[in-house]
Amino acid sequence: MTPNRTARRVYEARDVAKNYVETFKARPVEDEQKFNFSWPAELQCVGDSLAVAYASDKWKEKRGDDELYKHLAESRNRAFVAPGFLRDWDNTRKTWDVIGPMVSFATCPMPQHFAILGYFEEANLQLYVGGTDEEPEFGKKSEGIVTVEIRHAMLGASKILWEKDGEKKNQPFIFVYTESDGPLILITGKKLDIEKDGLTG
Repeated sequence: MTPNRTARRVYEARDVAKNYVETFKARPVEDEQKFNFSWPAELQCVGDSLAVAYASDKWKEKRGDDELYKHLAESRNRAFVAPGFLRDWDNTRKTWDVIGPMVSFATCPMPQHFAILGYFEEANLQLYVGGTDEEPEFGKKSEGIVTVEIRHAMLGASKILWEKDGEKKNQPFIFVYTESDGPLILITGKKLDIEKDGLTG
């Protein structure tokens, strides 16, 4: 599972991807696939991820015997999306006006390899509804909560290699992608991780 080498900054992460697959699916890695997309230079933080649904054959003896799972966020998970990606269900030509800061990933080493966890079904996001891009604000309770669906999308996972005060810190993340468009949604959280019980945090 390798994005192409034209990505801005990547680090060798084959062991990370292998460990995630074997932990998540409880079986050895069976193959490796190369993709022609690169990690985006920047994404927009539009709010939080409340839940992610996916279909996976994890824990199954027969490959392809997919079952539907839904991970409910147990802590704050931030949602980053490709600029202009979110669109209205009734008019897909219309781009949603979203609020939130643009976050640069151009100088952050991203993984060269990632684990494929399953087929993406949907994400429940709570979008910022007020304030400014620099200081966005959530609304009351259910305000700004949307369901995002993407056709032919997959759920992947790896680690971002953040560097802060000269120290490199690995941060697990999950992301939604298609082979043609590359990463469309990226989700991070301080407690988010991939374990044998599935997604946690």
